[in-house]
Amino acid sequence: MKPTKCVEFGILDGYSLRALAEHSPANCNIEAYDIFEEFPGNAADYNNVSDKFKQYENVSIKRGDFYQSHKDFEDGSIDILHIDIANNGDTYKHVAKEYMKKLSKQGICILEGGSEARDDVYWMKEYNKPRIIPALKSINKEYHVYTIDEEPSMTFIMNKQEK
Repeated sequence: MKPTKCVEFGILDGYSLRALAEHSPANCNIEAYDIFEEFPGNAADYNNVSDKFKQYENVSIKRGDFYQSHKDFEDGSIDILHIDIANNGDTYKHVAKEYMKKLSKQGICILEGGSEARDDVYWMKEYNKPRIIPALKSINKEYHVYTIDEEPSMTFIMNKQEK
């Protein structure tokens, strides 16, 4: 793809962020957001993550809430958008409503989750989180949607190209 801008929400230990940093062109601007200690579960540590990625000049570690930060991006400006924030149906609906227009023409959104097995993980049930499958079905006609694997699953969403 040769992206020029990648955005990630949900850093935790930085595994996917490291993959983006190591496999993107040097001129690719990578912005990674997390709510860090505000997350009530297994939260990322801001200082630890910042130290891990200071060797990458094109990576910025920022505090930011996925549900509010869409306002900070211009339409058509993101080539790769990765979201892994304890995703649930609300996450996917918010992507469709606010973030898909932020993708470039060839842009792609990559989200953790999307399978039936993922919808049945204990914390989704314990915290009564909205299932992802119904959210995917509601946006499937508007976008190209591909989900791979059962658990852990991953979903790719792209804008349909005009003919």
